Amino acid sequence: MKEIKRVLLVYPNSPTHYVVPPIGLGYLATALRKSGFEVKILDGIKEKLNTEKLEKKVNEWKPDVIGIQVFSCDAHTVKEYVSKIREIDRNILVIVGGAHVSGVGKEVFDYFNGIHFAIAGEGETAFPMLLKKISAGEKNLDEVPGLLYKKGDKIIANAPKFEENLDALGFPAWDLMDPRTYPQAPQGAVFRNWPIAPILTSRGCPYRCTYCAGHLTTGYNIRFRSIEKVLEEIEMLYSDYGVREIHIIDDNFTFKRERAVKFCNEILERGINISLTFPNGVRLDTLDEELLRLLKKAGCYSITLGIESGSQRILNDMKKSLKLETVEEKVALINKVGIDIMAFFIVGYPTETRETILETIEFAKRLKIKRAHFSTFLPLPNTEATKMLLRDGVIKEINYDTLFYTKAPLAPKSMSSEELKALQRKAFFEFYMRPHIMAGMAKEVRSPTHLKMLMRRAWDYAFGR
Repeated sequence: MKEIKRVLLVYPNSPTHYVVPPIGLGYLATALRKSGFEVKILDGIKEKLNTEKLEKKVNEWKPDVIGIQVFSCDAHTVKEYVSKIREIDRNILVIVGGAHVSGVGKEVFDYFNGIHFAIAGEGETAFPMLLKKISAGEKNLDEVPGLLYKKGDKIIANAPKFEENLDALGFPAWDLMDPRTYPQAPQGAVFRNWPIAPILTSRGCPYRCTYCAGHLTTGYNIRFRSIEKVLEEIEMLYSDYGVREIHIIDDNFTFKRERAVKFCNEILERGINISLTFPNGVRLDTLDEELLRLLKKAGCYSITLGIESGSQRILNDMKKSLKLETVEEKVALINKVGIDIMAFFIVGYPTETRETILETIEFAKRLKIKRAHFSTFLPLPNTEATKMLLRDGVIKEINYDTLFYTKAPLAPKSMSSEELKALQRKAFFEFYMRPHIMAGMAKEVRSPTHLKMLMRRAWDYAFGR
């Protein structure tokens, strides 16, 4: 093969309601640049990328390699991309990675006809190493962490590697995904200031929630960036890109209390005038009044909580390690401090009944929270819950096209998918169609574009299939 010079990283188009810089590809771009490759990022959600647009971009830039990030709900779209790339130029090396690859492993080659390699887990070490080996004509790929590849009739799956020193990764390639060019459609639906940049300050999650696939991509061992590097990135975003709001998308930002305290104190000492929120959620049991007050002082106006259910039995089945009493106590505390609350709930977990879903709806309404996200249960590949469903014969295979939070891909045995969707709709309407909630949401609207995005979300939750 000729020497590899140009790499196009693609984030597929998706039915998601938020459009934000794909910082996972941003980190990958930085790693590739360090190894001497030219890189571009093509954000399929932002560009509404179909196969015709992809063909135009590929013909314009003529990459040697195309790397595509795959989430399970986007698998069909990526399959179409791969077929189109093979039509355009069969010499282009096609590599897929991301959460879906980490979940399905070797099966990725059965679904994506035409890919050359796949990478499970974190790719910052693996991707550049693979390309350098291919460019050098090396055949031994055993050292490439997380690599899946064909060797004769066999598929080899190397063990993934999780980077311990996150500071060594540098910053995402923000010049390839300028926050100022993104629409007003943030992950958490609302915002106070614009432009917004999402950032990661840690990776990994030590918890064992049965429905979650996060550990497949980033592992159970939680690793942290230094606060100095995090603040350096925020200051760069503030000065170079005009960013005025930071969305911290960690799974466990408050896991180490002293680190969260140091972050807030550094924000205050450096006089960085930004707003902060945590749209991906924080653990309730890590919060106390002193920390919450410090977070608010540093600019935090909203926190998202992963509550998931209003039934203690279902929380136990999920291995959530959370008590309803703790939820009520912490929600009251957050309100006392004056920080807004958004909460995640799951309806339709495999062991649910209509009664437990109704408990969740009533619990959400009883709590003093401003917004609620009612997702249906998704049987994501290789999670504990999905493995149990496959083992017990409840499902025979996973339909990737249905793995989206406004759809009802799998209903508990006590109800139909239509009944589950009706209950999700009931949850949405009963929570939001209350005067004080509606009034609060009206105050959150920042522009006609933002209003359009909020209305689309509402429609899809209520009527999406």
